[in-house]
Amino acid sequence: MIRHVVEVELGDRSYPIYIGDYILQGFVEKFREKLGVAKAAIITNPTVWDIYGNQVVKSLSAERVDYDLIIVPDGENAKSLNVAERVYGELIQKGFERKDAVIALGGGVVGDLAGFVASTYERGIAYIQIPTTLLAQVDSSVGGKVAVNHTLGKNMIGTFYQPSFVYIDVATLKTLSDRDFAGGMAEVIKYAFIKGEPLLSIIQGRRDDISARQMDILAEIATICCLIKGGIVEEDERDTGLRAVLNYGHTLGHAIESISEYKYSHGEAVAVGMVFAAKLSKRIGMVGADVVELHKRIIGSYGLPTTMISASIDKIIQVIERDKKRAMGGHVFVVLDGVGNPVIRNIDREDLISALGEFSKEG
Repeated sequence: MIRHVVEVELGDRSYPIYIGDYILQGFVEKFREKLGVAKAAIITNPTVWDIYGNQVVKSLSAERVDYDLIIVPDGENAKSLNVAERVYGELIQKGFERKDAVIALGGGVVGDLAGFVASTYERGIAYIQIPTTLLAQVDSSVGGKVAVNHTLGKNMIGTFYQPSFVYIDVATLKTLSDRDFAGGMAEVIKYAFIKGEPLLSIIQGRRDDISARQMDILAEIATICCLIKGGIVEEDERDTGLRAVLNYGHTLGHAIESISEYKYSHGEAVAVGMVFAAKLSKRIGMVGADVVELHKRIIGSYGLPTTMISASIDKIIQVIERDKKRAMGGHVFVVLDGVGNPVIRNIDREDLISALGEFSKEG
């Protein structure tokens, strides 16, 4: 059943987020209600389609919705201009028009790629997000930031384009690998540190229930995270100020992803990035050692890494300096002035090199 509905209020770009368990078959009813389109393009990957394809087809057929299926590769490499170009070609060949819509069925990679394609195909067609991973359900499917990667940086080519609605079935999380589930928890932990209670207590006090993937707690976590992110997006849709706090742990995290050639998942890299951000916060006198230890304890308890990869500091700095968050001759990091109080600071290059050097020795 649908347990919660979160409304993201953005004027004529407003949309609902439906959250529940075992509700996947009901998305077509909302699809018809919100869009009433002639045809839908389902963009997904082989892994997700093998699990949910029959259920999706049955639901679409029952509501007499015409659809075409576009399969893209698994993994981060699908977020590329080459794959986007192939998807454009399939949409053109299959006769998709502006009155039609795209369905993004999958994790964050599929959602970002499908959203980017939808935002640019015929100058924009409607799309909906059906996220099937924890990371996508609590973070990437909400807020309308869609992008593909470039060989020189992650998410360097993108747009702001809001979905018509987001449909979250937490029962899909039962099919995730332990590694993918842990990676999604990194984003949940991020929200706990930038917002504080009640999420901070929930992820500590109900770790066993969360790890066992109990439906009630997963729906509650998804709802809290969507409320946090939705509220921030309502204030800063186009990422000109406040929304930057959502990048807690991501500046170093994106560098780790790139340097490891995505051997580190997004969540694993962000987990390391959050520990570093906490240590950076301590270094500039904003938090004490207890906050750093809290990061290590919570992040480690969910099976996520807390120490630096083996890599050249110079190379890490090069990637960070290429990152889109660089500004004012320094390096922009989200740090904490206490748990629940994120602030944006420009870190001097020499201080950053020194801090990274110390952090790398701890690994």
